Amino acid sequence: MGDHEGFSPFVAMCFTVNYIMGTGFLTLPWAFNSAGIGLSFICLGAMCWVSDVSKNYVLEVMGRAEQLFGGDKGNSGTVDEVDEEDCLIGGSAGDGNGGYGATKIAVTQGEDTPSKKKAPTCVGTRNFELVELCSLFLGKTGSNLYMGTLGLYMYGTLWAYTSVFAKACAEAVPLGKMLNLGDDDYLIWVFVFASIVIPLTCMELREQIAIQVLLSICRGLMVLFVVGSTLLALSSPENSAQFGEVGGGSHYDGRYFKWAGLHKMLPITVFANIYHHSIPGLSAPVGDKTKLGWIFGLVFVFGFFAYTSIGSVVAYYFGDSIEQSANMNWSSFHANTGWRNAEDGEWEGKAWWVNVIALYVIIFPATDVVSAFPLNGITLGNNLMMQTLGGEDKASEDKASEDKASEGKASEGKASPPDRSTKTLFRILGCVPPIIGACFVRDLGKITDYTGITGFALAFIFPGLLWIASRRATMERGFDGTTIYEMNAMSTEFAAFGIVIFGCILVVFVFGSLTFSKE
Repeated sequence: MGDHEGFSPFVAMCFTVNYIMGTGFLTLPWAFNSAGIGLSFICLGAMCWVSDVSKNYVLEVMGRAEQLFGGDKGNSGTVDEVDEEDCLIGGSAGDGNGGYGATKIAVTQGEDTPSKKKAPTCVGTRNFELVELCSLFLGKTGSNLYMGTLGLYMYGTLWAYTSVFAKACAEAVPLGKMLNLGDDDYLIWVFVFASIVIPLTCMELREQIAIQVLLSICRGLMVLFVVGSTLLALSSPENSAQFGEVGGGSHYDGRYFKWAGLHKMLPITVFANIYHHSIPGLSAPVGDKTKLGWIFGLVFVFGFFAYTSIGSVVAYYFGDSIEQSANMNWSSFHANTGWRNAEDGEWEGKAWWVNVIALYVIIFPATDVVSAFPLNGITLGNNLMMQTLGGEDKASEDKASEDKASEGKASEGKASPPDRSTKTLFRILGCVPPIIGACFVRDLGKITDYTGITGFALAFIFPGLLWIASRRATMERGFDGTTIYEMNAMSTEFAAFGIVIFGCILVVFVFGSLTFSKE
């Protein structure tokens, strides 16, 4: 497939880790304690596996779109050698346009076109956003439903990110009082946050490599600090206070399967594995797209071990004293160094390394959302752009071109790539409204819980439906629809229907739990 230019597997994994490990994983210890460590471990493992299957569905659909609607001979996503006369000639991997502006060339062939049936494909140079894939394979109604679902989920997520950053920083560093800028530290930090994330959202992923790799390392450091300091507390004597007055050893109640807490744990384990809506954007800059399956798969493996380590170790130590956002427990971390002030009850004279760990863990959510916000903002902006500027007309044009090719008629066409200013406009439309909203509504409460339900549709329902529709479309056009991302038994219509049904069950279960729960 020639030279591979673009992200290395390591860089691609760093970007993906930043997508998948949002602030939500800090609620995993609370979820593990609510449902029991054993039940939570099993459910998290199952959710990682189902999410990985669904991830492969997205890659397969992208590969089939490449097979039907174009790429180029040199880097088109075709793994095996194919007949040159059956190629679709497009832009190169390094043109920065993701395959836009590709000139399609079809050469007359006879009725027998075996090259269509023998070459499994992979993701190519053209960046098919999911809303465009829905337009191609599910029609205008499908793309509208997807865009509405994505909008609810992403705007709610970006709104929450802004609020999390401003609250955390206002609590840790009251800039307003320090610089005589007023008493509302929250709004000051919203402005600081906006000045960081809006420019990042308007940048391409290739331009963010340094900061995103650094912030992914910060996530690994967070896992190390949380698990390491908790293991230190677990190994300490019972009479040796570690967190406030909480001594060493385990404070877990010993129940490993708590079915009554399933509704609290299940949504959290799902949200900890959702990034499927961003797969096209993450795939576009990767140099060797034949490796996308195992790159994203390794992220799920890393996530599983990181999540289970944090969830089980922290829950096992704190038990019922765990905060819903576990990082807040580190506000009282002292590792039995220093002393308690008798007047105000504050712990003083703590070791320097204790202060470093405690401060880092407490303010981590602010660091986390600085990297996660622009990545999600880019996804939302790109999909808004495709839905507005692409849509059904583009899909119909491509399908008509392919029909002519299959009939043996030569055709040429050229689609102009969106320029930088157009991309920037739609990304601003994606990222600015939730920041403005966060200035007026700081605590969304159950609103984000309900909008978060749409994440189940993005991760399971739409990928399954797209897999089924794309498979049928490729078969109808004379291709066998095979891609290098297939998973044997799971790459079947039966399995894809199962993933769709699984997503629907999750939507009903969580909606019912939120609506009828007394808590």
